[in-house]
Amino acid sequence: MAVSMVVLASRPADWTQEQFTTWWRGPHAAAARVLPGLAAYRHGVVTKDYDNPAEPGWDGHAVLTFADQAGLDAAFASPEWAAATRQTKGMGGRRIILITEEVDLLMEGADV
Repeated sequence: MAVSMVVLASRPADWTQEQFTTWWRGPHAAAARVLPGLAAYRHGVVTKDYDNPAEPGWDGHAVLTFADQAGLDAAFASPEWAAATRQTKGMGGRRIILITEEVDLLMEGADV
């Protein structure tokens, strides 16, 4: 079963959303893209926060998908992971990181 790391993040206080997105899709994506076993890597920019439309609490999300938990564990243990996470130290934004087991609910006969 596919396993994903889902990250919801807000930018550092002194960055615009555009700066944060440019960094995330640029140098940070380049560092994450080389993680061993990475099967899919998606990023989204928050365009509306339904719970707080006047002041969105989040700026973006990423989903990094691996074939299984062993693949994710191998990525976490890799020097590539260490390099990618070094970029985020001391940035000052907020984040939530979740590990999920995924099922494609659009696939015919998907396990639910």
